[in-house]
Amino acid sequence: MEDKLQKKVLIVTDWFLPGYKAGGPIQSINNLVANLGKEYHFTILTSNKDLGDTLPYPNIEYNRILDKDCYKIMYLDEAHQSFSFYKSVLKNESFDLVYLNSLFSFKFSILPLLVALQTNVQVILAPRGMLGEGALKIKALKKKIFLNCFRLLSWHKKVVWHATAVSEQEEIIGNFGKGINCKIASNLPQKSFDYTPRAKYEGNLKLFYLSRIHPKKNLLEALRLLKQVDSRTSVEYTIIGPIDDPAYWKECQQEIKEMPSNIKVEYVGAIPHANLQNVLNNQHALLLPTFNENFGHVIVESWQNGCLTIISDQTPWRDLNETEIGWDISLDSKVEFKRVIEYCAQMSQEDFDKKSKKAFMFAKNYFDNPEILKANRELFNQ
Repeated sequence: MEDKLQKKVLIVTDWFLPGYKAGGPIQSINNLVANLGKEYHFTILTSNKDLGDTLPYPNIEYNRILDKDCYKIMYLDEAHQSFSFYKSVLKNESFDLVYLNSLFSFKFSILPLLVALQTNVQVILAPRGMLGEGALKIKALKKKIFLNCFRLLSWHKKVVWHATAVSEQEEIIGNFGKGINCKIASNLPQKSFDYTPRAKYEGNLKLFYLSRIHPKKNLLEALRLLKQVDSRTSVEYTIIGPIDDPAYWKECQQEIKEMPSNIKVEYVGAIPHANLQNVLNNQHALLLPTFNENFGHVIVESWQNGCLTIISDQTPWRDLNETEIGWDISLDSKVEFKRVIEYCAQMSQEDFDKKSKKAFMFAKNYFDNPEILKANRELFNQ
């Protein structure tokens, strides 16, 4: 009898495991179903390809429900990413809620939203940082037209908005007004890590970039900042992530070619999430002057792996210097970025270990907070 009372939630998302190239959005859903899969019946509809891939996942059946430990999933080929198919799914299965993991995706947000509104199923919509000022500047006209249509059709009043922080709630309200239903629930944690010490030599620094290579993440600025670092400072910068914008990557490659001899840059491509810990355990700090993050899984994962973070002030994570786990710097303060990079490079083993352990404990204590799980439950108890 108790099982019948559990809510049935349909999650629609562009990418999911075994995909990894889309980064944070995949982890958001994976952590959600891992933490709440025994309390709700989750079914996931997703693409049968990873971000940017032309070939589908090997050895996976498509267009049929597959049973996993804490959820069910269906990988859709392009023919099934359609209004008619979503309509058949909602008609044949009595879902209590539809959860959309994106705002601007036509096939995995707009089409299922249209179907859900027709069938009077409650929709929860997570914009995943897409309404941040920096994010909206990219393809600005196209997004402005879309948001105007969204408001004109009053869709913003027909969904429950999922914000992962107060800052994202403010972005949503700023775009759609106060007369909306917006709930705050931080992203749920993945499995906990053990602290791993690593060597730190004065005058040397291992930095990394971990995100899609896309203008929003601002890799180009990170490279330009590194070119200004004092010649007596030795920096290794490891770029991790898929190439989401080839033209933008060409600009980055040109900057890499012009690097001074004290800056070594290596592009290692996208790394499956299961292998990421082994890579980060050898790094000192994340350098990510992003234009906008609604949560920033890569930021938190950096701390979980004992890495400091040198990021912009366009994320929910602020006043990091006060807690000694990183720095959040204005994108206009290039001099400050340079100063912090050089400071980190000169850091001794003792000083680095102190800050590194604080970063690890900050992430652990953050996710040990039971209020995060409670807020996510309340999100689905509409």
